[in-house]
Amino acid sequence: MLNLYVVLVEPEQAGNIGFVARVMKNFGFKNLVLVNPRTRPDAIEAKIFASHAVDVLESALVVDSLSSLSSKLDFMIGTTSKVGGDYNVLRVPITPRELAHVLAEVSGNVGIVFGRESYGLTNDELRLCDLIVTIPASNEYPVLNVSHAVAIILYEIYTFLEKPSFKGFREASVVEKTVLVKYFNDFVNLLEYDPYKKEIVITVFKHIIGRAFISGREAHTLIGAFRKAVELLSSSNE
Repeated sequence: MLNLYVVLVEPEQAGNIGFVARVMKNFGFKNLVLVNPRTRPDAIEAKIFASHAVDVLESALVVDSLSSLSSKLDFMIGTTSKVGGDYNVLRVPITPRELAHVLAEVSGNVGIVFGRESYGLTNDELRLCDLIVTIPASNEYPVLNVSHAVAIILYEIYTFLEKPSFKGFREASVVEKTVLVKYFNDFVNLLEYDPYKKEIVITVFKHIIGRAFISGREAHTLIGAFRKAVELLSSSNE
């Protein structure tokens, strides 16, 4: 079983701690660790920005150093916006999406470590980590706010591991799409249209529906409309 911890190293702003607690709860994570925080996690500002995630703040674990977590965590993942090359192996990263795939195969206590707002994680801190993650961003300004970075990484993990679906939404089945294309074909064939153009229109519609992410309700609505149009055109041609 995977137990995920969000680890903030020496966070400097109470607002960011609150925002991090909020996004953690947004995606179903509750284990927050603060390493030598430079501000109080129970500050009013932190609670305001946490909104309905004050419980995450109140249950946060506070430790003196990142190295002290080695006995609690089985695996530590560092984050950085400074990507290294062949000569800086400490900063050769994977993306958040790749991380989600890795975590699908991992069990135990895993910490994702985020650095200070001012200068991130040091090389010594990165050496304590088993893996490095970076968020692809514009070269013009690749450094994200820590709470935004937490949100992006947790989103990727949540959507891959939990595979959430929207209540009430059911994608149209192959049968429903086939029936829809069939009624559209019948509709087009009743039109006074060049045979060559009919074939093109039917093919285009088939390709669109084949690629479309439509619900079963949407498919049935279109089927009903084309069925009615076929009935009206057929009766007018008699």
